Amino acid sequence: MRRVLLVFVCALIAAVLVVAEQEGPAGFQVIVGPRIGVSYYLTTPERFTESISDLYVFPSGNYFPVTTLFGVMAEQRILLGETRSHFAFQEVLLIGGLEQSIGLPSLSVLIGYRDASGLEIGAGPTLSLSGLGVVTAIGWTISTSGVYIPVNLSLVLPSQQRPAGVALTTGFNFVVRRSSPHRF
Repeated sequence: MRRVLLVFVCALIAAVLVVAEQEGPAGFQVIVGPRIGVSYYLTTPERFTESISDLYVFPSGNYFPVTTLFGVMAEQRILLGETRSHFAFQEVLLIGGLEQSIGLPSLSVLIGYRDASGLEIGAGPTLSLSGLGVVTAIGWTISTSGVYIPVNLSLVLPSQQRPAGVALTTGFNFVVRRSSPHRF
């Protein structure tokens, strides 16, 4: 389990560092930042406990389908002209359930759009211990003094291996690489 978490974290950090070192096209930004939140799996405590027990890496016990979330994100933005609107490609690594002495890692890759007003939407694949799935998100980002504060509501669609889940996350982001819009 610890090796899986370590591989997830190292892969995300390596990807951020590689992308941050690239100049990129004009109007390209890379931002990073921490995430914190809470999730609720749309299932009963008994079924949630059963699904955790099936993983064979966590001690037996009773688990509750509400978990805390801690993590990091990296985002690559493609600015649209002179506006603050942009397309975004975002990688989010989260660990859930630490308050219950379990570590449920997930890695999501979202493709989305953020309007100049801060309204944002996105969707993409997610990978966790229970397999592959699809996540959708909607939210709002507040921009102040070069720091971005997102508040996002996301939904992980149900599959045969996992129930649907809803998460509320926030954090802060900052630009680590910016390409000049005046470059050729």
